[in-house]
Amino acid sequence: MSEAKLEAYFFTTLFIGVLLLTAQLFLPFVGALALAIVLASLGKPLYDRINKRLERNGVSAFLVVLIVTGAVLVPATMLFFLLVEEVTMIAQAAVHIGSGSLMGQLTALGARIHQFFPVIAPVDIGPFIQTSVENVASYVVTILTSAASAILELFVAIFALYYFLKDGDKFVKTFIQLSPLTDDEDVQIVHKLTAITRSLIRGTFVIAILQGVLMGVGCLLFGIPNPVLWGSVAAIASLIPSVGTGIVTIPAVAYLIGIGDVGNGVGLAIWGFLFVGLVDNILRPHLIGNSVHIHPLFVLLSVLGGIAVFGVAGLLLGPLIFGLLVALSEIYRVKIKEIHKLSE
Repeated sequence: MSEAKLEAYFFTTLFIGVLLLTAQLFLPFVGALALAIVLASLGKPLYDRINKRLERNGVSAFLVVLIVTGAVLVPATMLFFLLVEEVTMIAQAAVHIGSGSLMGQLTALGARIHQFFPVIAPVDIGPFIQTSVENVASYVVTILTSAASAILELFVAIFALYYFLKDGDKFVKTFIQLSPLTDDEDVQIVHKLTAITRSLIRGTFVIAILQGVLMGVGCLLFGIPNPVLWGSVAAIASLIPSVGTGIVTIPAVAYLIGIGDVGNGVGLAIWGFLFVGLVDNILRPHLIGNSVHIHPLFVLLSVLGGIAVFGVAGLLLGPLIFGLLVALSEIYRVKIKEIHKLSE
């Protein structure tokens, strides 16, 4: 083996090894970085307009970060902690039920079964209840720990957003220089990924958030408990094609009618149809415009698959990875056509 090849192999191995180690360093913050990339993509037009007047990259980026933080991140953080509070209350209620009335009911049931069927020995349900209570308590601790971790990731996302806005063009130029593809293909990938990201966020996540908020408001107005929780469920359900927020609206209306509150049940049904359901039909065409359209099925699968693989961070990482696949597929399609033309 020649000395030049040995040096090339050694450098390639060293480069890949350091690249993998660096990826391990950044892995805990991959969700925060994905959030920053999405917000930077959405905030770039505003940043360009502000910077055109001020001509100071740092100040313009700082102003956009303030706007995004006040308009998006602060309300989202508040809703997150309200959701944590509601889930914690539900978990604590479960602990109370498990340690109190439910214990007595199950004990009485076990004694009655033993009375009618003496062959069956009475079962000690104490350990079962104790284990269930401990699991619920552990779940509450996990939620609170996740909340603390979310604060750190939010700080990293805001910090990264500032530099993605300020130095984003430099990062793109560096990517183009290091990529083995042609510069035109690299630019096409960046532009396509940006367009897909904006299309997904505007046409999918914005609609989901609006429907979730409206559903939560409806639950609050018409007497459904834990409105933030059900609004969050409705936001996720809106990603499901042809079903959407009906997963929450129909059971909620049935619950109100079932407890005899027919007026609120009819009111929630009208609210769900007029305000929640029509948001998708009215706003989606205006939000997407001429952007890239992606079938809702693939959006849903990318979101669910991202969550399954990456956890909460996959909520954004899944669609971003799928968007990158779509961008690369466009280049692949062009290359295949070129190959066919050369072979003719």
